[in-house]
Amino acid sequence: MKFIDYIEPKNIAMNIPFSSKKRLFEQLATEMGEDPKETRAIYDALVGREKIGATSLGNGVALPHGRCLEEKEVKIRILLLNKPVNYESVDDTLVQLIVCIIFPKKVEESHDRLLKNIGALFKKHRVYRALIAAKNKKEIKSIIFNESK
Repeated sequence: MKFIDYIEPKNIAMNIPFSSKKRLFEQLATEMGEDPKETRAIYDALVGREKIGATSLGNGVALPHGRCLEEKEVKIRILLLNKPVNYESVDDTLVQLIVCIIFPKKVEESHDRLLKNIGALFKKHRVYRALIAAKNKKEIKSIIFNESK
């Protein structure tokens, strides 16, 4: 599947407050997990990956991700924070856009391609600026759709 195929209004949240990465990962896990076991697995995967190194892309975007799902599905969540925050970014830029991706335990080549395509898309500063300025979820999806062509 292509990135745009995962973008539904239920997978987008706007004006989200940020207090810490820990709280952010807890929120993402709670929203993405289908049961307590999966929620915990998602949280642990995000924290584990972040311990390896910061998942910021630079340009105001962070891409926390991990592997833990039993099924072959991929889960994606996009958060626009209510203000730019310190996310230990690779370029020391404050982050306001979070794109979280959770993969199955067994990663396939298509998953690697998806992660690379998402990274390339969100490294474009014009995309970041357009998304931060978006007024609603429909506009966010439209921006991503137009840039994904």
